[in-house]
Amino acid sequence: MEEGNIDSLAAKDLAIDEVLDLRTGEIIAARRLIEPDKEKVLQLRMALSQGISAKRPLMACPLCGVPVHLVSMMKERKFYFRHEIEDGRCPAETKGTQTPNQILAMKYDGARESEAHYRMKHIVADSLAADPDFSGIEIEKIWRGSESKSRRKPDVRAIWKKRLPVAFEVQLSTTFLRVIAERREFYLREGGLLFWVFKEFDMGNARLAMEDVFYNNNRNAFVASEGTLAASQEARSLVLDCVWSEPELEDGKVLWSPRSGRCTFSGLTKDQEKQRVFHFDADAARAKCKSQLVEQPLRDAFRHFWFFEVHDHAVWLRLRAKLADHGVHLPFYLSEADALRPLLDTLYSAEAGKPVAGWGQPNIVVLAHHVFTKYKGFLWAFRIMLAAHEHVDVIRANDPTGKWRSKVDIYKKAWTTGSTEFKPDRRYDRLVCFLFPEIADRLLLDPS
Repeated sequence: MEEGNIDSLAAKDLAIDEVLDLRTGEIIAARRLIEPDKEKVLQLRMALSQGISAKRPLMACPLCGVPVHLVSMMKERKFYFRHEIEDGRCPAETKGTQTPNQILAMKYDGARESEAHYRMKHIVADSLAADPDFSGIEIEKIWRGSESKSRRKPDVRAIWKKRLPVAFEVQLSTTFLRVIAERREFYLREGGLLFWVFKEFDMGNARLAMEDVFYNNNRNAFVASEGTLAASQEARSLVLDCVWSEPELEDGKVLWSPRSGRCTFSGLTKDQEKQRVFHFDADAARAKCKSQLVEQPLRDAFRHFWFFEVHDHAVWLRLRAKLADHGVHLPFYLSEADALRPLLDTLYSAEAGKPVAGWGQPNIVVLAHHVFTKYKGFLWAFRIMLAAHEHVDVIRANDPTGKWRSKVDIYKKAWTTGSTEFKPDRRYDRLVCFLFPEIADRLLLDPS
């Protein structure tokens, strides 16, 4: 899925076509706020609803001053602003005759008493009972707030490590955003943590209420089942299935791909202030991708220099100055950068899966033998670069006698035994991390 889908998420006809930002006083076009980015729209929905719940609304109708929130059309996933109160004072009428709470009571309260909901509550409670980190486990016990008459009745509640109260809510049917926002605000105020649990979660077929939870939980959703209950009891730790999405760059765009895996509650990041719990930090991963996008023109310029302008000292000095802004410091003359040329020729070759730049070898395996003999300190970067670009099969195809395989065994043994013979050459790690961000994390590890 591409970030920033070009299709507008705004409804065709907007009764409220501008909104007033109550923090800045700015009047903003509604279509500008309903961006072509589902995650941002759903985060804005949550922020508006939570602000209303906390009696600190963020935006209002500029005509009447009534707070507004974002809602979705019934038949298609298009959004528009609606008054929190519709009392006839404003010419922009957006609300039906029934309140969300009334509709919720009529359509969905039955689901909370269903057999599926009953079983899910007990799966969560029994899983918690298997984990010694949890205590005070209760099903549908009233949680009384510090404010007068404020209370909630979470599906399951427990205390993690004797310090963090956690409310586990089972999401089986559609829950209004207002309900979700009110619960987040309540547990934040009471020093607790709201944790949503799904019976199943399919990103390709998720209902809007599920997406409201997912996109406001750092693109993570958690699923409990009979399988996770058995795993929890075996591991003596709360085990859940997690569904998340990861970003990657492709042709200058951030694309999101679905991922899933099993995890333990103890290994999750608990962000109590934002009422989020996550296995994969999608925000950090996206920030890293966007940083790489900003850096890509310089990366491309260096590549062009390396292949076509390597003898132009003026170009080297310009690149050197720009790289210094990114914390990469290089000698005034390229000729003074000892061993940099064979290192980058090796890495650009590993990226391509064949000898490029200054190498004249017939294939990547012959080059590998040369690196093994002459540049042992480059083997770690060479190896992880081949893996990052999935060229391991190319190596195998060009090593019919297995001679290279025997050398791999030699340098791997040296790494595991602590021999210094194949110790990675770290002189240009900063430059390599900048030019090849796909290996930056692994490059800095110890090969052992």
